[in-house]
Amino acid sequence: MKQHGLPVRAARNTALMEAITDLPPIVLADLFAISPATAHRWSQLAGKSWAPYLAARQRSRP
Repeated sequence: MKQHGLPVRAARNTALMEAITDLPPIVLADLFAISPATAHRWSQLAGKSWAPYLAARQRSRP
């Protein structure tokens, strides 16, 4: 991307912000190689709450 003059950091941040609306922060942390805490902060910036997802996951555990 850099070779073509595209702003790499801005593109990465845009992709991260878009992905956080569809994926839990822990999944995003693995995909983007960032810490879970950083992924959580990004989800807060995006205004996305994953509380329902986490609650459903807890209920499905044996």
